Amino acid sequence: MKFGIMHLFQQDPTTDPVKQAGAVIRESIAQCVYAEELGFDSVWLAEHHFNPYGLVGSPLIAAGAVAAATERIRIGTAVLVLPFYNPLRLAEDCALVDQISEGRLDVGFGRGYQPAEFRRLGVPQSEARARTEEAVEILKLAWTQDQFDFHGKFWNIDGATILPKPVQDPHPSLYQAASSIDTFTIAGATGSRILTSPNFTPLRTVKKQFGAYVDALVEGGHDPRDFDRPMLQQTYVGDTAADAFDTPRPYVDLMDRMKRTLLPGANGEAIAEGYESWARIAAGIGDSDYSQRFSEGGMLGTAADIRERLTRLRDEVGVTEFICQFNFGGMPADLVRRSMKRFADDVMPHFQ
Repeated sequence: MKFGIMHLFQQDPTTDPVKQAGAVIRESIAQCVYAEELGFDSVWLAEHHFNPYGLVGSPLIAAGAVAAATERIRIGTAVLVLPFYNPLRLAEDCALVDQISEGRLDVGFGRGYQPAEFRRLGVPQSEARARTEEAVEILKLAWTQDQFDFHGKFWNIDGATILPKPVQDPHPSLYQAASSIDTFTIAGATGSRILTSPNFTPLRTVKKQFGAYVDALVEGGHDPRDFDRPMLQQTYVGDTAADAFDTPRPYVDLMDRMKRTLLPGANGEAIAEGYESWARIAAGIGDSDYSQRFSEGGMLGTAADIRERLTRLRDEVGVTEFICQFNFGGMPADLVRRSMKRFADDVMPHFQ
């Protein structure tokens, strides 16, 4: 099993957004460097807009900074929201980061979910899936063809060439964000890698989702052994059971309060077609108490607790890479780094 870390670049909304944003971003990048020192395999960088829930609107800019400060660790986007981009320009930016990092870029992508982002960027949320599908096709063509044409519903391109091309052959790995069982099935049928973050999902549901993915891979003529199956969760490694339960609680609560206001349907607006499952996630956040959240909503516990849960994820679900979101809800840097060190010392060696 491989291990990574993920950064939302999240800020406590009660702090001064102007004074604190830069410090949050710089410390997050420094923690990516620390992850390499501790032996983690990857870092993953999120995209969000207009809200302290996530301060980085361009994860590729952050990826370039991480690439310049590291030598070995892989750098992924988790995720690029493809409906918000000109895909030809995005292909250039990804290729540039792949060059800067000497072939360490992984491209996680998704269609996005926050209505306010779509509204403010002028993109109809109902078009998100179709725009994403076109963008993926254009990215692959741009990275692999000397010159190409593309004619779709949203983009018309003639005689395009991008330079530089990516270092990786044929191109950086693409990971599709998956939250609903329909997306797991679509990804498997098309032979796509998946990236999932089941922070409010019981193990039995996660098993069904990954099972549907594997079944679809097989039915589509793909060998499941050729596909990594990464999974991301909020993570805190406590020194004692009391530390594991009590210390992350205010940061879990704060993160949940922030996210609850951003999901489809959270503010009474109509839910765009294809986002019905996100409304159920919003309801789940509101219905769960902290004890349930602690036991099912993340990787929170002592090192022994986490080793046991990871063993089940590996053996029962087939997870091949676990991505830890250590830094969440405005958690202070010393707590984040302490948790990272415990995970690296007391959890990772049991799976490597």
